[in-house]
Amino acid sequence: MMPTETFTDEQLKDQAIRRALAGDIEGARQTANEIVDRRYLREAWQMLLFVESERGNVQAVKDTIVSCPDPSLLASHFYLELPQVFVKAGDRSSAIEIAKVMGDAGVLPLIGIVAHLAQDGDIEGVREALAHLDEDLRAMIMRKVNVCHQKSDRLEALNLADQAASSASLAA
Repeated sequence: MMPTETFTDEQLKDQAIRRALAGDIEGARQTANEIVDRRYLREAWQMLLFVESERGNVQAVKDTIVSCPDPSLLASHFYLELPQVFVKAGDRSSAIEIAKVMGDAGVLPLIGIVAHLAQDGDIEGVREALAHLDEDLRAMIMRKVNVCHQKSDRLEALNLADQAASSASLAA
């Protein structure tokens, strides 16, 4: 019987990352699950998530989030911005799906999605994203969006009136 080679956690982390980069995300997840040291475990899971997000593979991103043994391993600035990456790329539904899979950590990203979509004037998208938030939070945000939208309409009307007045005075 041949002795089995034992890898260090750092070697396992590197192997998991290599597998992810090679496209073997399932093998990468299995390898990452063998890591004991939280420091290397965290690096591996965050890199797996990063690789799949760079590929734009929404299902793999969601599967990686769900299969991570401890959601705190994914906690980072990048993780919280992940849904924004997809919404800025024009993939609103994927951004919302990813934020939902994030559980409680996805509430802030969902609010960010709402803000981005509201800024773009995508009211239907705002409603779609808000549907996944707590009712009280959703009502508060919609009030704010409506107030901002009304202010924007008033400013636009004032600008048009100023332009018309300028044109009239130049014509005279």
